[in-house]
Amino acid sequence: MKFYLTVEELDKLKKSILNLKLYSIIYVPAILEEYGYTYSTIDEYGSFIVSNKIKDLIRTYAKSKRIRGIIYSNPAVNEEILPNLFEILAENELITEVSLFDDYNVPKLKFYYHYFDEIIFFSSLKKIRLIECKPIKNLTR
Repeated sequence: MKFYLTVEELDKLKKSILNLKLYSIIYVPAILEEYGYTYSTIDEYGSFIVSNKIKDLIRTYAKSKRIRGIIYSNPAVNEEILPNLFEILAENELITEVSLFDDYNVPKLKFYYHYFDEIIFFSSLKKIRLIECKPIKNLTR
């Protein structure tokens, strides 16, 4: 199963991608809100709780036979979050590929490209299927 990481908001994803129902979405701001946190108010205990929720969602979604992939949307992704996320994904043998999902017209994640084997671009100008997004493969690390 493929895992996509993006910083795009859920509304933008819904406006840009036609077949989102084939993918499970982990939207971090909604998880924070569920536990009564924001990015500015979360503490160490809250981080632990939210992290466990995300791990459980990844585990559950990866076992699903009806979805094609998992989209992890975190507008506050940074270099501290990536190693922890990659560690979680490495533990799950059902996750076969990890791709970075960025906007083609206004790329926001260029400084993270070296962490990923595949970068996928979508256009915010035209609504398309995720499989039609433009990939760049085999970037040098």
